[in-house]
Amino acid sequence: MALVDYSSSSDGEDGDGARPVAKQQKKRGAAATGGEVAPPLSSMPPLPSEFHDLYAATVRQSTVDDPSLHQGRKRQVPHIAGHWPSHVYIEWRPSYEQHAVLTRLLTKVEESLDRETELHPFLTSDLGAPLPLHVSLSRPLSLATADKDDFLQRVSTSLGGAVRPFAVRPRRLAWFASPDSNRCFLVLGVAAATDNGGSDGGPLMELLRRSNAAASRARQPLLYQADEEAARTAFHVSIAWTFGRPPGQEGLGDLPARELPLDEVMAWTIGVDSVKVKIGNTVTSIALSGHAPGYDQTRFLFDEA
Repeated sequence: MALVDYSSSSDGEDGDGARPVAKQQKKRGAAATGGEVAPPLSSMPPLPSEFHDLYAATVRQSTVDDPSLHQGRKRQVPHIAGHWPSHVYIEWRPSYEQHAVLTRLLTKVEESLDRETELHPFLTSDLGAPLPLHVSLSRPLSLATADKDDFLQRVSTSLGGAVRPFAVRPRRLAWFASPDSNRCFLVLGVAAATDNGGSDGGPLMELLRRSNAAASRARQPLLYQADEEAARTAFHVSIAWTFGRPPGQEGLGDLPARELPLDEVMAWTIGVDSVKVKIGNTVTSIALSGHAPGYDQTRFLFDEA
């Protein structure tokens, strides 16, 4: 089956090769803008969600930890030959409108910082392409080759039937100082949305417990394991980072709220219907409908971790 379906290039074309639909859009755009032609609306179907998993990993640039290749960052978990860097998370791909709002938000935050503090967004790649964001359900893991298949099977079976699809809502904007590095992250705290418009940690906490159980069986560190009450408010989406803590920035209280598009952000509802498990360069999507995809839906980019 083709990735996307397009009709033949000769279908519906007139003599100059332009399609009637495109011409109609062109005329409507010119009429609506007083002669200035608006760009035609795209008629291409969206890409399947599985397509993004094919390119979820970047090309390895070095076999050793080289901070110069990553804006001065160092690995939290050093690479060990025969071990696979792994992560369990919920993926969020902001819409075009959400991406624009987040970009404006980061611009306002950056304006509040001193000139020596550089803010590094997570929203786009080095080439300017939009990037997905995520809510972590595990710490960065390092799975031995002998453990990785068992871990994937265990976490897929456990998380797939844990909860039904749900939604999360942003609840606050704050700085978070990493306990494992010298970086500080600008994060959107999130919580599961309830039917009455409130928030509840139920589905997120259940997924966290099951992810931690699988990590424990694989002798890996746990996420938010110290205090369950604190864990309920710890779920977040990182949207930018900087080295060190910005001077005087315990939060964003010193920046007038009216200058931030927080009302728009806090009104969002983000649907969650799957959990992603990344092991090396392989990403597996686990549906939350009670069905855990088998290995036939696992995508391999490279043969080696």
